[in-house]
Amino acid sequence: MAVEMLTIEDAGRALGVSRATVWRLIQRRELPSVRRGGRRLIPATALRTRARRRPTRIPPLSHDHPIFRLVGAGHGGGQPPSARDKHALLDR
Repeated sequence: MAVEMLTIEDAGRALGVSRATVWRLIQRRELPSVRRGGRRLIPATALRTRARRRPTRIPPLSHDHPIFRLVGAGHGGGQPPSARDKHALLDR
């Protein structure tokens, strides 16, 4: 039984990502691949398995998100916008 194999370009098109992203997935071992005749190929079954995964949900920003510790940190010089103004922006 022959397994259908896809090139890096075809896998990227099927997943809707760039070639570089496919290579990163392979390097992180999130996408299996084999080397045949000097080419890197990906089993089509691996793409179907990956496509069935649910995308990770990105949580919304909140008042206690760490990024807000950086806003205006010591650079406001007493002038707006400063770190205190972050809450005014969130409460809109």
